[in-house]
Amino acid sequence: MSAMVLLTAVGSLSIPAASADGVPAGERIVVLVPGQQATPGTTSLDQYEDMAAELTAQGYTVHTVDVKGLDLPADTRVVEAAVAKATAGVDAESVAIVGHSYGGLSARSYLKTLGGSDVVDTYIAIGTPQYGSPGGCAQLPGFGWDGCPVTPFIADLITGDDTPGDTAYYSIRSDEELADGRLDGGQYRVAPIPDLVHEVEPADPRVVVAVSEILAGHSPAEFVDEAEGDITLEKTLFPAPTR
Repeated sequence: MSAMVLLTAVGSLSIPAASADGVPAGERIVVLVPGQQATPGTTSLDQYEDMAAELTAQGYTVHTVDVKGLDLPADTRVVEAAVAKATAGVDAESVAIVGHSYGGLSARSYLKTLGGSDVVDTYIAIGTPQYGSPGGCAQLPGFGWDGCPVTPFIADLITGDDTPGDTAYYSIRSDEELADGRLDGGQYRVAPIPDLVHEVEPADPRVVVAVSEILAGHSPAEFVDEAEGDITLEKTLFPAPTR
């Protein structure tokens, strides 16, 4: 499936100072990557409206990437192009990616397979089945199948270090997720949020607060460093650890 980049700049309330060469300096860039369409009559982009508005009000430069969560290898390349566009000509103070569900998979694929860990400082996954979702196995190729645990896409993601580079990896999830979203090699885990509906997680005010706290550097998330190979698909499916 061909993919096109639709990069929506939400903007910033603050105007970055110019550096000596005239390039804007000190921008705090946040790239939002949605999952699959949540409910009929909406788009996955809609789920990020409140978060984008809140982060913009806090002075971040926010970009939302238009991916569908159907062809994850293609989405990975779209994320790469989106980050490149968002950071072009900018002396960025920080770069963060926030990915929901399958959007967290394509965002992490960008970090791991396309060099994104050299660019992105903070990766925040919301309700992302990091070792795959059995539900993806019921979907067709090009329509979400890549998230099935047996696919080459997932195999590439879970081979070797899950958390490469100097990027800080965070996880936010409901206490009712089908997969706990753990990664080996060092991950910050926010305590599971009760009664959080997976399909609309990014729109939940508690998730917006959790993301804001992470980006501001004062999240109560617990850092856990599990050894490479300790996590398997079976261990990520419920019943899951409390963090």
